[in-house]
Amino acid sequence: MDVYMEVERVRGGGADLKSIAPGARRASDRVQGPAETAASSNAGFVTGGAGVQWQAKFGTVTEGVERRVAWQGTQVTTSADDMDDCDREVGGRFRDIERGMPRKTKQQ
Repeated sequence: MDVYMEVERVRGGGADLKSIAPGARRASDRVQGPAETAASSNAGFVTGGAGVQWQAKFGTVTEGVERRVAWQGTQVTTSADDMDDCDREVGGRFRDIERGMPRKTKQQ
């Protein structure tokens, strides 16, 4: 008996978040090669190393985003598990109440 939410859909949403988390880091990885190429092609110019420095800082940011999105996915999944437990408990209580109610007979 689902009282509060469609637990499997919420659990699936948490799994989806965890699966997309690595995409953040790939954004930084995609610009690493071009940044290094630009730096080696422009040696001696201040702007040559700027792309490499930017990519390194971008990598730090994307690692943080990846950790945060993965953490949020875990939180969503854990919430779904908690609500599933709650649904079972509340459903059991409803069944107890139902069993305690008098039954209607055909003569009534």
